Amino acid sequence: MNKKGLYFLAMTAVFTLSACQSIDEFTHKVVTETQKTAHFTVDSDSAHTTTIQQLIDEGKVDQFVYEDKTYQLQNKVDNNSKGSLIGTISQSYYVDQNGKRWTANELKQPYVYKDPKKIREKKPMVYGSVYSIKSQNKQDKEEIIVEFNHQLYRATLITHS
Repeated sequence: MNKKGLYFLAMTAVFTLSACQSIDEFTHKVVTETQKTAHFTVDSDSAHTTTIQQLIDEGKVDQFVYEDKTYQLQNKVDNNSKGSLIGTISQSYYVDQNGKRWTANELKQPYVYKDPKKIREKKPMVYGSVYSIKSQNKQDKEEIIVEFNHQLYRATLITHS
């Protein structure tokens, strides 16, 4: 082979190797940058939805979310006030005497405190069935009746989440 052929072959090999290295670097950089920013991506529908956990964490233990709407618990009512069943919430939480929510991990851990000042109570917050009010249309959800801690409460709509 002549010098030009060897030179051409050498240049082709160098170019090919450098191109492959550049592609690998580019791919690595794209993957790295994507991983850095991926956790900031938020679904627009879930970004504006309030949850019962958020309300409890904000100290609003007398409010709850049903069908993406926030309701305020009012007074207790008797069985005669409830209309037909329109849904269920079926969620349970625990709060302490200061209104702080117990996390799932805290509930799993053994609960032993020697200092009586550090003892945290576990007050249940059990949400159950949701009913319409007997005297109003089933589709009207400005006021509803909710089963909370196995008792019925009237609840009024505050906002659409």
